[in-house]
Amino acid sequence: MPRSGWKLSVALTATLLAAACGLSDDEAGEAIDSVQIATKGEVPPGAKLVVAEQNATQSLPWNLAGAGKDTPYSVEFADFSGGAAVIEALRSGAADVGSIGEAPVPIAVDSGVTDLVTIGLQANPGTSGGYYLVARPDSGVNTIEDLRGKRVAYPPGSGRHMVTAALLKQHGLDLRTDVQPVELAGAEVVPTFAAGAVEAAIVLGNQYYQLGEPPILGDGKGINTGIQSLIVRKDILDDPAKVAAIGDYVGRAVAANNWKDTHADEWIDEYYVKQQGITFDQGKKLYEEDGIASYYPIDASSTALFQTVADGLFDTGTTKTRVDVASYVDGRYNDIVTAQNELDGVQPRPIEQ
Repeated sequence: MPRSGWKLSVALTATLLAAACGLSDDEAGEAIDSVQIATKGEVPPGAKLVVAEQNATQSLPWNLAGAGKDTPYSVEFADFSGGAAVIEALRSGAADVGSIGEAPVPIAVDSGVTDLVTIGLQANPGTSGGYYLVARPDSGVNTIEDLRGKRVAYPPGSGRHMVTAALLKQHGLDLRTDVQPVELAGAEVVPTFAAGAVEAAIVLGNQYYQLGEPPILGDGKGINTGIQSLIVRKDILDDPAKVAAIGDYVGRAVAANNWKDTHADEWIDEYYVKQQGITFDQGKKLYEEDGIASYYPIDASSTALFQTVADGLFDTGTTKTRVDVASYVDGRYNDIVTAQNELDGVQPRPIEQ
């Protein structure tokens, strides 16, 4: 199929995406109707997308923003624990689109899974990413150098794994040989740290506050990419109806994501307070520090940033090979992403290599 056949026109895309951005009901209805007509032959009545997500990262902004109003297909969200489970849902046919973090695709490719492709990419470069390497107050650890020989907990094969390894490397330590690495499932890191079984751990922002604000040794600034990606099985892109429906979904997902920046207080309350269980002021501090991971076109710059993730996984020994991510990204929906960001006045921060 020629590349132009995969895309809605930019003009129609802008019309579609306006529908999810706070226009009046009449304006939104008119915009959505226009796109339903434009894609009528490609998105037949009764079409359905199942979106595999983690921790409501797709469905929460989608519902809060009303981004799913009058979609020409049905959307079902299914929540999974971990990127590997999302990938399995896609490969088994239980889901059409998956939302995952930065590490699972290179790890999957390294293990022989080559039938997945990223068709939407968020990033948040230049921020901490909400990743904090913390020490127990009673551990005698005051600096990263003090971690030599100490127990450090992290979830293997994750963004936190890479941040931990990179922080140690910046201070002359190797995660594999100079400390006692304690690999745990993501949900087990905090209780293990709280129980005193390790001297240090890499935690997320909400976990940092739930732990009572232990001493911070370092964070993800200068290391974090903040990449979150929408992935599909490669063969699903051979189905014109699915291609059209997924393109529509990508546009609405960008709109829902951008909505957060103009509804900060509501987002903080719904996500940080109700979802993450911390106070509004704590959530606001995290929000102001990191902002929102914007959607970027999948181009040379964003692909190069994604490549740093694959390289980091190889450098930490998580993968056996240095995966070339260029074969696992597809920018056919770039026009949709660009049109939505322009419509919303969103300028993603520059990606600096």
